[in-house]
Amino acid sequence: MKKMLLLLTVATLGFTTAQAQNTATAPASAQQGPGMGRGQGRFSPEQRADLQTQRLTKQLSLTADQQTKVRTIFLAQANEMETLRGQMTPGSTERQALGQKMQETRTRTDEQLRGVLTPEQFAQYQAKREDQLENRMERREEMKEAKVKAKGDKLKVKGEKDKAKVKAS
Repeated sequence: MKKMLLLLTVATLGFTTAQAQNTATAPASAQQGPGMGRGQGRFSPEQRADLQTQRLTKQLSLTADQQTKVRTIFLAQANEMETLRGQMTPGSTERQALGQKMQETRTRTDEQLRGVLTPEQFAQYQAKREDQLENRMERREEMKEAKVKAKGDKLKVKGEKDKAKVKAS
C-alpha cells in the first residue's frame, strides 16, 4: 500500500513539473495571438510580417525571391498599422480619419503585392481575401444576432419576474 501511494505521489509530482515546464517555456505567440481574445493578439510587426509571409508562401507557393519581397512589404504595412493603431484611442474623434489611412495602407500593400506576385497568384490572393472578408462579415452578423437574442431573452425573463411580483402582491 505504501509503495502504491509513493508511486502515485511521484507520478503526480512528475506530471505537475512537466506541465509547469511546458507552460513556462511556451513562446509568447502560443500564449497570445489570433483566437486569444479580440483582434490579432499582440504580435510585433516583425512577427506579423513573418506570419503573413508564411501564410502566403503556403497558399501561393512563393519563390524565395518573392518571399523576401513580400516580407518587406508586409513589414512596412505592419509598422504603419501599428503606428496608426497607437493613435486610435477610445473616444477619439479622429477614428474615421485613421480608419481611412488604414484602408489606404491596405490598398497600397495590395498594389505592391501585385508587382511581386504573378497574375495567377494575385488573383488567388484577392479571392482568399474576399472569402476572409465575407466570413468576417458573417461572424459579425451572427454576433449581432446573438446579442439581440440574448438581450430579448433577458428582457423576457425580467418581464416574467415582474409579472410574478405583481401576482405575489
